[in-house]
Amino acid sequence: MLIFFWTNCFSQEKYALISGKIISSNNSVGNVHIVNLNSKIGTVSNDSGEFELMVSLNDTLLFSSIEYERKKIKMTGNFIKHKRILVELIPSVNELDEIFIEGLTGNLNYDINKVPNDTLLKHNFRFQLSDLNKILPPDQHGSERAPYVGFFPPISGGVPLSDARYEAEQRLKREISRKKQFPIKIRKQLGLAYFTDKLKIPEEKIDNFLAYCEFRNIVAEYYKNNLLQVIQILREESENYHEIKE
Repeated sequence: MLIFFWTNCFSQEKYALISGKIISSNNSVGNVHIVNLNSKIGTVSNDSGEFELMVSLNDTLLFSSIEYERKKIKMTGNFIKHKRILVELIPSVNELDEIFIEGLTGNLNYDINKVPNDTLLKHNFRFQLSDLNKILPPDQHGSERAPYVGFFPPISGGVPLSDARYEAEQRLKREISRKKQFPIKIRKQLGLAYFTDKLKIPEEKIDNFLAYCEFRNIVAEYYKNNLLQVIQILREESENYHEIKE
């Protein structure tokens, strides 16, 4: 019991959830980032400059903000004991390099009149408020105009020709891709030995045999997850395939 009491007291002194307040010139400072550089845990002060963060003995807290100088504070035993910290930040002063302008006299009116003319070409468009009410002419290009890119909404129960053609091309691409992937997938799923040992199909003839089975819609059945139907087709057509070869 003494050891447990001593360990508990020690842990309470070593770790603490501290609360703090950040000020500058006696004003609360919000939106300051506070990061525990040891535990990599951080937080941000609220509008009142207050925050809470879990720390342990000898941890280092980094306080950073664009408008103030960065500040580091090491968590001593005093901070752990009182669980409270007051941080004062110093405003950051960003000094710009001096710029020297030559050729000025100090007389504002005289210097303005000495400004060189702009040599860039200007557009020759003239707009008036009445232009907003003008009706644009109809499309002169007709069917030769640039095609619409994207999906068309349905029109009178159908879709525009360009969209239908696009969908047909996409379906064809998907179908070709499925047919190409089918021999690879079915061999991987059933195993090479299924074709060579059970169906007696030589390894170099497997792709040819699967192409032979396509008239039974084997590819469609496979992608419908009807694996038993696919196996049935393979068994039946393997017999026919061997008879044709003989």
